[in-house]
Amino acid sequence: MKRFLMVMLCLFPAALFAQQDAVYSQYLFNQMLINPAYAGSTEGINMNFLSRNQWTGIPGAPTTQSALVDGAFGKAKKVGLGISFLNDKAGLENQTGVFVNYAYRLITGPKSRLSFGLGVGMTQYMLNGNDAVVDDISDPNFLRKEIYFTPDARAGVFYTSPGFFAGFSATNLLTHVLNGSAKSNTVILPYTHLFLTAGGIFGKTDDIKFKPSIMLRDDPAGMGNLDFNALLTLKQQLTIGASYRLGVNILNKNGFENARTQQNALIAMVSILFAKQINLGYAYDYSLSQLNALSSGTHEISLGFVLGRRSGWGSIKDPKPAK
Repeated sequence: MKRFLMVMLCLFPAALFAQQDAVYSQYLFNQMLINPAYAGSTEGINMNFLSRNQWTGIPGAPTTQSALVDGAFGKAKKVGLGISFLNDKAGLENQTGVFVNYAYRLITGPKSRLSFGLGVGMTQYMLNGNDAVVDDISDPNFLRKEIYFTPDARAGVFYTSPGFFAGFSATNLLTHVLNGSAKSNTVILPYTHLFLTAGGIFGKTDDIKFKPSIMLRDDPAGMGNLDFNALLTLKQQLTIGASYRLGVNILNKNGFENARTQQNALIAMVSILFAKQINLGYAYDYSLSQLNALSSGTHEISLGFVLGRRSGWGSIKDPKPAK
C-alpha cells in the first residue's frame, strides 16, 4: 500500500490536468517523431520502429510504440513523404494515431535546406475502465470504456546544413479546435505541444563527428521539459550519446511542482549501423526523482532500415551539394 500511495503522489499531478504527447529519448535519430518537416531528410527510404517502457516496474507507467516510414521524392528530392504510427498507453488512457506527413524543401545554399512540413491524420483516445481496480463494478458511475476519435494535424519547419540544424514544430493542432466541448468528456484530449530543437555538427572528417543539441518541449496545460544532448559518431557506424532532461514550467502553470521534478533524468544511448542499412538503437533513462526508488529505469529500443543513399545532419553523411 505504501508503494501504491507513493506512485500515485508522483503521477497524479501530471495526469490531473491533461494528457500529454509521448516522450522519446531517441528522437535525434529520426526527428519525424516530433516534426513532420523532417520527412525525407535522409534522401532514402527510411523505416524506423521504436518501443519504450517508461519507469519499468511501476504499474500503469507509460508504454509507447511507434513506426515511421519516410523518403525523399521528385527529380531534385525536394519532396519528403512519410507515414507515422503511434500507440501510447499510460494508466487507463490509451492514444493511437496515424499521420501522413508531407515536407517541401527549399534549397537555401550549396549544402543547406529549409523544409516546411505538414502532417494530417486521425487519433483515437480511449479510457479503459475495465483495467481499473474498484470495489463495486456494478456502480452506475463506474465507466467501463470510452473511445473518442478525432482528426488532427501537426506542422513544422526544419533547417539543416553541414554544421547546424534547427527545427520548430507543433502537434495536436486540431484536437481542441474541432472538439471544444470535449473538455467535459471523460476522455482528456491533449493541447497543442510545441517543440524547439537546435544543434551543431563538428568534425572535419567522417571518422568522428560531435553533435551537441538541445530540445525544448512545452504545452499550455501540461509539464514541459528541456533536453541537453551530446552525440559522438565514430566511423559513420557507431553513435554514443548522453542527455540531461530537466522538467520546466515555462508558462508558470499552477500545480506542477511535483510533476516538474518528475521529468528530471539522465539518459544514455547508443546506435549501431550494420551493413550500412540496419540501425539498432537503445536508450536508458535514469530518473532523478523519487520515482527512481520505485522503478528500474526507462528502456527504449529502436530498429531502423535504410534503402538508398543516406544523408542529413543526423544520418551517415552530411547533405550533398544541391543541384
